[in-house]
Amino acid sequence: DFYTESTDIVEFELWSRLGSFKDAKGNYEGWDLIASGTVEGRGFGRYTAIPEDMFTQVSIPGGGGERGTRAFYLTLTTIDLVYKKGSGADSDQLVQAKNPDLEVYEGEGVLFYPFPDPSDAYYYRGPRQFLGAIHYDRLPCKPYSAFGDIMELPCPDLPTGSPTKPPPTASPSTKLPTLAPVTEAPTTRSPISGQTEAPVSPTMMPTGS
Repeated sequence: DFYTESTDIVEFELWSRLGSFKDAKGNYEGWDLIASGTVEGRGFGRYTAIPEDMFTQVSIPGGGGERGTRAFYLTLTTIDLVYKKGSGADSDQLVQAKNPDLEVYEGEGVLFYPFPDPSDAYYYRGPRQFLGAIHYDRLPCKPYSAFGDIMELPCPDLPTGSPTKPPPTASPSTKLPTLAPVTEAPTTRSPISGQTEAPVSPTMMPTGS
């Protein structure tokens, strides 16, 4: 978030690089453009936010030095950015604000867009203090336990779960045997012991002579 007293649409750019800005003024080499676009200024007494979806996250490794610190250069295309005069002897020497995680040093104000040659010292005023809010995440890569110590972004791809074997097929089984074959009952009735079955078509009774 930054401070502007304008309530009009303002165009912004946010650049960043590892290390100090002192030897990188007026030269975009080594700087990364991490946010740009237009927003509506919120006016007097309120910070104007840079939408999260317009911002590329960057990491601050920590520990100081050229590889442990990170510089930011926020500029508008108009003269609507408001900052505060610093109290140190020079820029990048006095801590402006700090907490257990971060230390923010005084920087410089740039009076011209986009990035004037540092030989034109008139365009650089320091030390100056940033007026705004800095949003950061101490554990940007979640779930943290899956990654361990992450020193820089982007986050690694989230590992998939443990590989699983397809469930085994059921043990082969032999089809159930069919029932014992059944012989159909004979069409003729079983004979009765001691009797002869009457003929189905008896012969005619004999006639007398």
